[in-house]
Amino acid sequence: MFGKKLKRHLNTFLRLGIIFFISIVIVYLFPKVGNFQYEYQKGMPWRYETLTAPFDFPIYKTDEELQEERKQIAEEYPPIFNRNDQIAIFQTEKFKTALHPFETASTQAALSRIVGRLEEIYQAGLLQLPERWDPLNIQSIKVVENKIAQTVEFSDVYPLKTAYATLVEEINESGLPKSVREKILSLNLNNYLLPNLEFDLAKTTQDQLNHLKHISLTQGMVRQGDIIISERELVTAEKIKLLNSLKNEYQNNLGSTETYMRTIGGQFLLAIVALMVFSTFFYYSKRKMFYSNREFIFLYSLFLATLALGGIGYNQDISLYAIPVLFFVIIVNILIDSQTALFLLLNTSLLIACYAPNSYMFAFMQIAAGIVSIFSLNHLQRRGQLILSILLVFATYSLVYIAFILSQEGEIRAPHLLVFLWLFVNCLLLTLTYPVIYIFEKVFGYTSDITLLELSNPNHPALRSLTQKAPGTFQHSLMVANLAEEAIYRIGGNPLLVRTGALYHDIGKTYDPIFFIENQSGGMNPHNKCDFDESAKRIIDHVTQGIELAKKYNLPENIVNFIRTHHGKSKVRYFYNSFKNKYPDREIDESLFTYNGPDPVSRECAVVMMADAVEAASRALAEKTEENITKLVNEIIDNQLQEGRFSNADLTLKDIATTKSAFIDMLTSIYHSRIAYPKLKNETEDNQH
Repeated sequence: MFGKKLKRHLNTFLRLGIIFFISIVIVYLFPKVGNFQYEYQKGMPWRYETLTAPFDFPIYKTDEELQEERKQIAEEYPPIFNRNDQIAIFQTEKFKTALHPFETASTQAALSRIVGRLEEIYQAGLLQLPERWDPLNIQSIKVVENKIAQTVEFSDVYPLKTAYATLVEEINESGLPKSVREKILSLNLNNYLLPNLEFDLAKTTQDQLNHLKHISLTQGMVRQGDIIISERELVTAEKIKLLNSLKNEYQNNLGSTETYMRTIGGQFLLAIVALMVFSTFFYYSKRKMFYSNREFIFLYSLFLATLALGGIGYNQDISLYAIPVLFFVIIVNILIDSQTALFLLLNTSLLIACYAPNSYMFAFMQIAAGIVSIFSLNHLQRRGQLILSILLVFATYSLVYIAFILSQEGEIRAPHLLVFLWLFVNCLLLTLTYPVIYIFEKVFGYTSDITLLELSNPNHPALRSLTQKAPGTFQHSLMVANLAEEAIYRIGGNPLLVRTGALYHDIGKTYDPIFFIENQSGGMNPHNKCDFDESAKRIIDHVTQGIELAKKYNLPENIVNFIRTHHGKSKVRYFYNSFKNKYPDREIDESLFTYNGPDPVSRECAVVMMADAVEAASRALAEKTEENITKLVNEIIDNQLQEGRFSNADLTLKDIATTKSAFIDMLTSIYHSRIAYPKLKNETEDNQH
């Protein structure tokens, strides 16, 4: 008694410790800033009372404004050039040498003016602009000479094209004879126009970066008490700017240690509340799972893993729309049930939405898409079903997003299209749930409907062996599977699990099939040569032998439970009663005639126990009328109920009554009386003769 109490207390501390640990991790994952208490969208009316400035704060420029300002600086900021006088001297002397053949007493003055014009060009500065600069946007440049930078008006220097045109104009207006002018122009003047102002990319870039650092992030101030937005006023782009500035300033002011600790405390309290709500559901709806350490750790680990996915979006600057928040919700839905998955979805989506941009839209999208995924994957039995479900999730995401954007902004613009790409990435990642399910099955011992479908295939080695060695038992198992499946459909449960479990419940009969009546033929019965207790042992052993075979074939534990519990702790009545009748005065060891159990603990196992007993007994009915079948079903199941075989199973009396009705309907349909066809007159006469 003391040991059980201690174990119960330790389990309680374990669960509280897990909840406390998860709460700490959630706080760690959450952004370390306070959250602005107002939600607002462009184009929507202000839903709160009139908001006034609680303190003085600056109006922050929008990202678009800052980006435009940086672009303008990059385009208009003066580039830096280094002056190289050696180039000017060399090119001028080179030009003089080229003009020397044309020099005469009459042309000397004109040629000197032309050379002088070239010297003026080099003196002012000859340059070539990099492609990124538009000459129309440049007002000035910086020229570095002897490590001293001077700002020079762009109109005072010569780009290559301007210098060429100026020199040509000087030659044409020099007064030289036409033949001389043509010969000078044929010298290819570009050979003598080499920029003596050399562009310095490194200095220009560094200077621009230094200037960009000093860009003001704000424009104007809002004074304490100023009205920011009035109640029911439309939220315009200008109001968004003011509200974002207040939000930014509010969060920036949360840097003090005291405020930081209060923020952490609030986040911890929020996490605890969410986990307690989830635990309350878990305790009252899934109490057996709640008290199973394995299942508790599994479910709460996925709770934390789902929030960790949201944390990736928070902390790594990845769009939350690209994060597959539904990943572990889908896994819980497939491995446990839709109800648990729905509560996991609601709790985690609301927690993640606390710090998501446009949190109401995010929560709406996740919950809507999550519900679609849960009910479209209620019983996953093929890969195509998962793909179809993910397509429906993508469609739901897209429709909700479009609806919100149209209602808030009135149009879908180019930036919104990127969200659809993120949503596609999200759904693409959801396809990985299919292989991950297999890993969770192996680690935590769950069995998905996909695995059950594979196990129920008659070509499975265990079932093929049963078919070959004990064909009568295999036919009996098929009948039990049909009966149990129909009953589970009516009372609720997992039909695929109950069918698969029924197919395997008697695989232990593979060892000594001849000792079971359904495999006997020709009147041969080996029990006639055995004592009653030996016969009982042969019958009882098929359970332990079935468990051994199940482990050999690596069958899941929930399938082994059908083998272990389909007789529970009942007795082998035929040989027990035969022994008592033959030896009324002898003391009987009842353990020799009793199965080791345990009794069923799930409704699926309990229904298979009923179906197994009813199907076997119905074969022995001499007249399989509806009345006889009804009487047989009621007697067998009522005896099991009185013996307490279902005391540990989650079955109500109504469920048991419904199960009886299902068995009676099925067996009556199977064993219905054949119609006596009327004979022909001649055939009747022949029979009389």
